[in-house]
Amino acid sequence: MSVPSATPPALVGFIGLGMMGAPIAERLQAAGQPLVVYNRTREKGEAVLAGGATWAFTPRDVGRAATAKMVFTALSDAKALERVLFGRSGLARGMGSGSLLVDLSTIAPAQSRAIAERLASQGVHFVDAPMGGSVDAARNGRLTLFVGGTEEDVARARPLLERLARRVEHLGPVGAGTSMKLVNNLLTVSYVALAAEALALADRFGLDRRRVIDLLLDGGAYSRMLEQKRIAFEERRYPVQFKLLLAEKDLKLVTHAAHGAGGDAQIAREASRLLVESIRSGLGEEDFSAVFEAAIARRALAAPSATPAASSGTEPTAPAG
Repeated sequence: MSVPSATPPALVGFIGLGMMGAPIAERLQAAGQPLVVYNRTREKGEAVLAGGATWAFTPRDVGRAATAKMVFTALSDAKALERVLFGRSGLARGMGSGSLLVDLSTIAPAQSRAIAERLASQGVHFVDAPMGGSVDAARNGRLTLFVGGTEEDVARARPLLERLARRVEHLGPVGAGTSMKLVNNLLTVSYVALAAEALALADRFGLDRRRVIDLLLDGGAYSRMLEQKRIAFEERRYPVQFKLLLAEKDLKLVTHAAHGAGGDAQIAREASRLLVESIRSGLGEEDFSAVFEAAIARRALAAPSATPAASSGTEPTAPAG
């Protein structure tokens, strides 16, 4: 007597195979989850396709093919997300009533809520789950996911979210996840900018940069972010974990969202100015720790006759790229 074959797992959709999206999609595959994927440029999806993913030619096709009635999006900003969702061949046109969209992008809380309302009009559910962590954390399943949505929708997404992250934190209704992500990035990005200013000042004082960082990491100024970025600061090389362009975008979101909530974010504005200076000097595609270059340039402009920067053991190298 023949044994009936097992029903194959349902396909989950995934759109956005960039620096963060691709390793996240690969982790889902490694957990045995079959995917149907789309990216604006197919080349970025080759590794995921080699792992068995099905390619869709439009976002709408992802929605139609996702038999699990669940799609993840990991895109650079709200404009990209809205284009993918509501364009002529948009994902929303392919998602049926009862489907769930899990958005991993960093956008404004008000944008998350507006998208959720628009999708709800056709019976599509929405969870915002922006990521805390770097490319390495995405690759190793060590992200923190800040989640907003109904209890039922988050519970539905949680089994897959837990494949991606060391911590999945449900913070409240739609928009709570993106709100927490902005709070997180206000601190992390501003801290890196402040550390860059501090180390540029240490250079101006003629102190050895390596010893300065050692002492900072051994005292009250310790930060895990400084520990992670110490090689970038010491050697002035900036392998990308989080692009400077995206960090600056997030600080703009912070200032706008703070204003909308009746508050202010003065430090975010000041940090953003330093990031903008780095972007204008051509470092936008580097890691956001490349803000150190703008801090050094400020030092040189402010005090052209100041003591030259102490070497960290060797002459500082030029920025990567």
